[in-house]
Amino acid sequence: MTSNTSTGQKKTLEAIHSESLDLAKKSASIIPFMDDEIVRLEEESAKFVAGELENSEFTPFRLKQGVYGQRQADVQMIRIKLPGGIVTTEAMEALGVFTEKYAPLGKGHITTRENFQFHHVPLAECPEALRLLGAAGMSTREACGNVVRNVVGAPTSGVCTSEIFDPTPYLAAFVRFAVRHPVTQAFPRKFKSAFTGCDDHDHVAAAIQDLTYVSQIKMVDGVEKRGFKVFVAGGTSIMPRLAKPLYDFLPEEDILRLALAIFTVFNNADMLRKNRMMARLKVLVDRIGLDEFKTLVEAELKNIGPIDPKPYMEVEELMKETPPALVPNSTNGHDHGPDYAKWYNTNVEAQKQDGYYVVHIKPDRGNISASQFHALAIIMEKYTGGRARVSQEQNLLLRFVPEHMLHDVFDELTKIGLAEADANSISNVVSCPGTDSCKLGITSSMGLAGAIKEEIDSWNGLTQDEGVNDIRIKMSGCPNGCGLHHIANIGFHGAATKGPDGEQIPAYEMFLGGNYGDVNVQDSRIGTRIPRIKIPAKSVPGVLKQVVSYYKGNRSDGEKFNQFLDRVGLEEVTEVAQNAEQAIANATPGSDLYVDWERTNIYKLERGEGECAV
Repeated sequence: MTSNTSTGQKKTLEAIHSESLDLAKKSASIIPFMDDEIVRLEEESAKFVAGELENSEFTPFRLKQGVYGQRQADVQMIRIKLPGGIVTTEAMEALGVFTEKYAPLGKGHITTRENFQFHHVPLAECPEALRLLGAAGMSTREACGNVVRNVVGAPTSGVCTSEIFDPTPYLAAFVRFAVRHPVTQAFPRKFKSAFTGCDDHDHVAAAIQDLTYVSQIKMVDGVEKRGFKVFVAGGTSIMPRLAKPLYDFLPEEDILRLALAIFTVFNNADMLRKNRMMARLKVLVDRIGLDEFKTLVEAELKNIGPIDPKPYMEVEELMKETPPALVPNSTNGHDHGPDYAKWYNTNVEAQKQDGYYVVHIKPDRGNISASQFHALAIIMEKYTGGRARVSQEQNLLLRFVPEHMLHDVFDELTKIGLAEADANSISNVVSCPGTDSCKLGITSSMGLAGAIKEEIDSWNGLTQDEGVNDIRIKMSGCPNGCGLHHIANIGFHGAATKGPDGEQIPAYEMFLGGNYGDVNVQDSRIGTRIPRIKIPAKSVPGVLKQVVSYYKGNRSDGEKFNQFLDRVGLEEVTEVAQNAEQAIANATPGSDLYVDWERTNIYKLERGEGECAV
């Protein structure tokens, strides 16, 4: 188990991990940048292009550098790993430069794991692109591959009024410990994790992570003791499972010991290596049971001595937010017109720090252009504490905005097309890229997201209803669930079906009643799939309107969407889906039903070999 350095020498994985931890103690960023990895990427890329290195060897290495193959030949997707979703002003400016220089589409994309992705980057340009990111404190290391993926944090960490304590330093220690660790470099499959400081609501999709730490405080001999509630073995895809509680209270000093024990049990599970498609932690726990899994973990813990997280928790510089000074008796600008008033009411959230606010920004389908990156960096520098966060809802949050500057921020965001109201409403549709770039994509989920947004914007009175506005819609271009459709109130995943002429039609399966966010982890829900029904892609917006209208017209006072479904069942909604499916039987060959959203050619299922399981 070795890794090449730039001079051709060999370093053990243990030595690389040790060097990484040493660098982390001195680095302002959570994941230390190591240029010898980029040198090796240059060397290995050259060998691959010259035919001297097999794809089966090159791809796993490339993925660990955050460079992912697309469905389009000869270009790559670069995924930036942002632990906790934290973006500095310097990073935001660098993202603008990166977009101009290396992203042919002229945009970056926020993912549902708080990453940034950039598409269509030629392989030869990837090393210098990664160096640009590293110079601004960002890393792509282990953003892809069968490793510990980006660790999600609540975007309101440190400012949330109901937070038990901010777990960001612990998140940083976990990330630094896991990255480049010998045990984590060749897992049976990817490993997803999260930290949150709130026990009364879930802003990290805790219930579908492999491992989640939730802040807790316990009185021990009259003294407050910090620790975490621990959940394990959640996940979506073809076998969705909600995470299960492993420990009610884990002392803070044991977070890395437990992580290593769980990593080791997962890595040693040979049964999972027989089928990569069924190789997640949830599958192991499903097969052997939670009790047996806990027994295996505790057996490993006996072999693991103390691992003090404190040396790896230093993130003072990264977490330092220096906001503009408050102005006494300032106004929040309620008298500055209806557009501002609506934006203020839907996109502005008070922090626990008196006088400061979080501003929620809703980019179109999570996409941000080069000019918007640059403008956001200026806004951050002038009006915030100098740090922003990205969210799993594909939004961006500005923090520590003083009350008297809110209208200025609104004006600046309006200039760059990022002042849309209702940032956390039904119109904030979440989607993975689908067939825009993913080899596993079946349908244009990003195109459908745009169509649904247009449909919702045309509803007029429907979205004035509070219950309707609280509905969350998410979609994925395939069953794997990158768009988090399993935990949406209304979710869709891509499928293909056939018209009366035997030719293929893009379609979707629908999920109803999923939930996370406004509830705690143990109240999260996986949506119920309407079985054996495929809705034509072009019919989905109309079906959505019928479902929402049915809810609005028949619910009881104050009844949420999921409560309504629990009371009335799915029969009426299933009938709506069936009627839409009937359009397939009546389709005219070559008609619009045969063309996917934002496409001009007749649909054809073209699904390649994905790299998620490489």
